[in-house]
Amino acid sequence: MILERFINSGHWICIIVVFTIAGTSNAEIATFDDLVLSPESYWNGSDESGGFTSGGIYFNNNYDPVWFSWDGFAYSNITDTTTSGFAAQYNAITGAGQGGSPNYVVCFVGWSSLPTMILNTPGIVDGLYVTNSNYAYYSMLYGDAFAKKFGGETGGDRDWFMLTIKGRDANGVTTGTADFYLADYSFENSIDDYIVDTWQYVDLSSLGIVKSIEFALSSSDTGDMGMNTPASIAIDTIVCRPTNTQAGPYTEEGISGYIDPNDGRRDAEPDEPNAIVNPIFRGWAAEVVDYHQTAGVDPQWSDPNKALGPVTGNSYDIFSLGELSREQINQGESQGWITVTFDESVRNVKGYDFAVFENGLISSQYDPGKGIISGELFAELAYVEVSSNGEDFTRFPSVSLTEQSGNMWSTTEISKVYNLAGKHPNANGICTGTPFDLSEITNNSDVISGLVDINDIRYVRIVDIPGSGDFYDEALMHIDPDTWPAWDFYSNNHPIFDAWQTYGSGGFDLEAIGILEEQEYSADINLDGIVDQSDLDMLESAWNTHFGQPGWIGRCDLAEPKDLFIDDSDLEVLNAQWLQTEQWRY
Repeated sequence: MILERFINSGHWICIIVVFTIAGTSNAEIATFDDLVLSPESYWNGSDESGGFTSGGIYFNNNYDPVWFSWDGFAYSNITDTTTSGFAAQYNAITGAGQGGSPNYVVCFVGWSSLPTMILNTPGIVDGLYVTNSNYAYYSMLYGDAFAKKFGGETGGDRDWFMLTIKGRDANGVTTGTADFYLADYSFENSIDDYIVDTWQYVDLSSLGIVKSIEFALSSSDTGDMGMNTPASIAIDTIVCRPTNTQAGPYTEEGISGYIDPNDGRRDAEPDEPNAIVNPIFRGWAAEVVDYHQTAGVDPQWSDPNKALGPVTGNSYDIFSLGELSREQINQGESQGWITVTFDESVRNVKGYDFAVFENGLISSQYDPGKGIISGELFAELAYVEVSSNGEDFTRFPSVSLTEQSGNMWSTTEISKVYNLAGKHPNANGICTGTPFDLSEITNNSDVISGLVDINDIRYVRIVDIPGSGDFYDEALMHIDPDTWPAWDFYSNNHPIFDAWQTYGSGGFDLEAIGILEEQEYSADINLDGIVDQSDLDMLESAWNTHFGQPGWIGRCDLAEPKDLFIDDSDLEVLNAQWLQTEQWRY
């Protein structure tokens, strides 16, 4: 059943929104918060510049100085949600951008040309958020001098307001379209009728590789002059992936710190009403054994006990290891580190064994001169070591393929980093930790000799890595092109770069370390405790990719032995485990 559904389905909607936005490692994200506005104001193109750029995407604008009118795109930070009519054309009905951000874009379809956004480089637009403007919302809700009240006086009229998004390639050829209803009164039961008044995600990945995207609006309420419903909407948080970005092969998912058990167990922000700590965690760091913090850390980040207990997603609930300066590195001073222990041992079970939470955040800015790339992570990385006796520590093999020199602004393409703590975001409403699997140190000499027992790990040590390039990774997983798909490990010495030198809370900021429950079913790709449609969606998104390609997801390589290719054998594993549930799932 699942095999047939996978092969014959022509349309897929990815419900892993956190994966789409936060885990899309080589994405450009237009949030519009990089655009400067005075409070409660807007930009409508009156400077006749013809448009603006955010997140590496250009948005057109057509302003008529004779009639003081415009169409295309404008941007706004107006918070008023009660004003209606033409005076509210710059107002989003939500009163803020997606996720509570200040800025958003208003799109108006006028007479000159369709609103069009143009990518710097052809790529895949994963999706965007959309909602109604006050202008359109109240017109549909109550009617006005030009447009009818949706549903009519009795509520029985089958009205609708629809956004159509069309993709075009570099030659202007249409690649596909996607429709989204901003209002729909066509249901048999009128209780289901709605007008959108929150930010809603629209999946655009089906459009394929595009150079530009056009926005059009249509409505059931039309007349001799065309559509009567105001041709006005608001959009925000556009995520796209340029095809020329050199992504790395290390696209493992972060472990969600919080979930909402009442809403499909989706990842949740820690402060949401229904959010609970992810039940995949069976324990947390309980005691600080010892630590070393480098000089210069602000006192508010100097309490090591903040690294204990469950993850909070609070960027202030951290212990900073500190960061070495160039002078300190040259003098051979020790990096910052912390060793913690647990109430129960960490064991080498099926799947990942523990996860480390830093407070990295995803960049929404684009300034390549400073090394800031939108969609990448402001990361501070660290080595991870484990011990059974507190004396003999084994370090996880790690990879860093980041090539630029570090500075305090540098962002990191996380798919080029492997087995270094801090490569997953844990800030601004996204709470994920970097997972570690003890089976990866099985062949370490201390493990072979018995000094370190991977079924009785009592201590975890986190060691800061100043991102100057003076410190190195220690192993690289690679593919031998002559024996594809064979792969192995070999020792390596790539310099590690991240944001360096930062101050105040410089260096790695430890928020929490959690022990994971055993994963009985490998096809639970997103680790929510059940093998279901969301896992199938992730497998589909990585379909026919191999290790080293953009789109590859390591956890989708389900069949044993691993062949580093996502194909029918992996789908068969998922099919065999379909709807199986982990014991720890609520």
